[in-house]
Amino acid sequence: ESSQFAGYCKLAISFVKYTPAVYWNYKRKSTKGWSIFNILLDLVGAAFSIASGGLSVENGLNVTKMILALLTVGFDFIFIIQHYCLY
Repeated sequence: ESSQFAGYCKLAISFVKYTPAVYWNYKRKSTKGWSIFNILLDLVGAAFSIASGGLSVENGLNVTKMILALLTVGFDFIFIIQHYCLY
């Protein structure tokens, strides 16, 4: 189905989007130059997406949406740890 394909494309794009920032923050040992506020908003959006997926489970679980939300939460936690704990 085309919507499932689009979901998997979005997953791949999101992974590619977040990975360089994690790497460069690690390499520079700094999160200077970007706003943690955007990450916190992204985390709130992912939490609502997870809640939405849980509420609409009777219509069938949207697996790609849940994986995307969990991927986002994972990367957001990495960014938060980098910003507030490590660097």
